[in-house]
Amino acid sequence: MFSGVHLAVGDGDYVSIVGTSGSGKSTLLNILGLLDRPSSGTYELLGADTTRMSDRQRAVARAQHVGFVFQSFHLMPYRSVTENVVLAQRYAGIPRRHRLERASEALDRVGLSHRAEAQPRTLSGG
Repeated sequence: MFSGVHLAVGDGDYVSIVGTSGSGKSTLLNILGLLDRPSSGTYELLGADTTRMSDRQRAVARAQHVGFVFQSFHLMPYRSVTENVVLAQRYAGIPRRHRLERASEALDRVGLSHRAEAQPRTLSGG
């Protein structure tokens, strides 16, 4: 259980959350990612109190302002790497005409352009 927590993260800040097993890291990340609601207190994202947002508003805020790097892939198993990236952009509201180019640029930035047509089952978890 968190008590008296105040966390402010500015633009461009990098934050690491560390702790022992069961210390609440995943709970905190789920709250920060707007997947869960805090049981008390408030969580403001860009000045908006997320605890007062509807589920739809939280989903929009998550799509526009929150990025996740999961320990597991969470990819559609029968779609290529590129198709998975394009699909995520669809849910983020990126216009169709920009998706493929943006996906290619993103894969290039993270060193995966050579695996653009690979299926998720052929990727390494490391």
